[in-house]
Amino acid sequence: MSYRPKKGDLVYLPSNITLIDNFEVKKWISVDEPCLGVVTDPNVNNENIYHRVHVLGSEWYVRTIDTMEVLSSD
Repeated sequence: MSYRPKKGDLVYLPSNITLIDNFEVKKWISVDEPCLGVVTDPNVNNENIYHRVHVLGSEWYVRTIDTMEVLSSD
């Protein structure tokens, strides 16, 4: 079963991934260290390609395969 995040979910982003500002890619950043982000728009355009995530002080598009679910350790 694959992970389908919802708006407001906390996600883990591994190192060595690229975040883009929009689909014209005028701005982008490379994540050098793992970090956490909050999903603001899951599965953009109802496609399983990008999530919009608030991370590092801004909103970025992140490939769905680069986001991982954060679980509690109950």
